[in-house]
Amino acid sequence: MTQTMETSGPVYPGRVLQIGSSGSEVARMQSYLNALQKAGYPTLKTLVVDGQYGSGTANTVKQFQALKGLSIDGKIGPTTWNSIVAAYNAVYHGSADTWPGITLRPGSTGQDVRHMQMLLNQVATLYPGINKQTVDGQYGQNMTDAVRRFQSQFGLSSDGMLGKNTWNAVVSVQTAEGSSNPTKVTTPYSGTAMRTGSSGDYVRFLQSYLNALGAKLTVDGQFGTATNRATQQFQAKMGLPIDGVVGSATWAKLIPAFNNTL
Repeated sequence: MTQTMETSGPVYPGRVLQIGSSGSEVARMQSYLNALQKAGYPTLKTLVVDGQYGSGTANTVKQFQALKGLSIDGKIGPTTWNSIVAAYNAVYHGSADTWPGITLRPGSTGQDVRHMQMLLNQVATLYPGINKQTVDGQYGQNMTDAVRRFQSQFGLSSDGMLGKNTWNAVVSVQTAEGSSNPTKVTTPYSGTAMRTGSSGDYVRFLQSYLNALGAKLTVDGQFGTATNRATQQFQAKMGLPIDGVVGSATWAKLIPAFNNTL
């Protein structure tokens, strides 16, 4: 899939996970070990999936290492990581696209963040109301904005965080993007009419949808003269009052018109 994540499973994060480690990669290992406990490894002790590598996680890792004939140190280096991933995949056919087990949020770092950044950038190619971002494994403001703008267009709570539902939706939309049936947006009307001088996410969505219908706007979230002109052209085509104001009636025509271009 990418250099940082393979379709057979997430690659080793490049650092040993041990007591004191934290983050989504720890949570992923906790989730995988719990799943293995239910499918052929009953002696493994069930873990709380919290992304915190404490003594309980270390003890369960030791149990797994003993079962696999690995060095028993309670740490997840590359050999233990790959062994856990291989065992999990053998049972569950998992991949890098599986949710790691905890919510990614501003301040999160690591391979799971990088993976989502790459998928969101791919999604933004077809839905450019979503801003593209540097793939650096850092969950900063640009990623928060991209996640929020994704959520707003696909029927999710717009909190800018990657919980299970949003993670799975990103994977689903990205997968469908390369098919003959890409995902339709469900962006609701914001409740506030947009006009010259308006700004924000919904102006970005408006501009991106109008571009799909033939306009050539800069998707910057600023409702200026060009956006007003493109809006009037759309209204004329749809038989709407030509006032350059995007109220509920114009929005109701815009969403299906955009979806028909997909």
